[in-house]
Amino acid sequence: MTQVRMPETPYGQYILTTGEGIVGQIEMVWGRFLYESRFQGKRPIADVGPGRCWFTRQNPDDIVAIDNAPDLVEYYTAQQLRITLGSAYEIPFPDAYFEGVFCCWLFEHLPDPARAILEFHRVLKPGGLCCIVVPTPADMVAFYADYTHIRPFTTNSLRQLAAAGGFARVRMENLPWTRGMRMVYRRFGERASYRYVLFADRYLRRLGIRNADHLVLDAWK
Repeated sequence: MTQVRMPETPYGQYILTTGEGIVGQIEMVWGRFLYESRFQGKRPIADVGPGRCWFTRQNPDDIVAIDNAPDLVEYYTAQQLRITLGSAYEIPFPDAYFEGVFCCWLFEHLPDPARAILEFHRVLKPGGLCCIVVPTPADMVAFYADYTHIRPFTTNSLRQLAAAGGFARVRMENLPWTRGMRMVYRRFGERASYRYVLFADRYLRRLGIRNADHLVLDAWK
């Protein structure tokens, strides 16, 4: 059996030590929702900046994680996940290779988001879907609680970013409203938590109840 060596860099250690317990469990619920609502049936899919690989784990056969931290690549490779060294600026795959590109909570850290969106467009097949999740300016105190954050995004700035990347067809919406999800998970488990997300997405959204702190950009090539 392959021995998994713990990452040695501060970033690698941060990624692994902040995803324990309920945090990691909730991430898997979000991963399932974002995969099944947008990417099911598409292959291959790139997960750019995968963090703890909660999206990659939704379908390890068809999703390739791309990370710029060598120790995390080594760590998750030992767990039999498909992960390769690269970045949002340099995805190590040819043009028109992926049917989907997913990227969650990375663009707010990037000095040059336009360069990244161009790279996403390059590796997508015609008709392929790019899905990007970003924070908004709704709570700037929470946003700047992370010193590595550079900018939040609005619907207008996301639309401009998509146009700069060459995407003509876009859709933008907030994440579903899921306050109290940790309590639901602790009391009723993963299945109830997932149903809660679906209920919020399908019904609460119609009432204008949504997560104003985070935006999802869906853009088709």
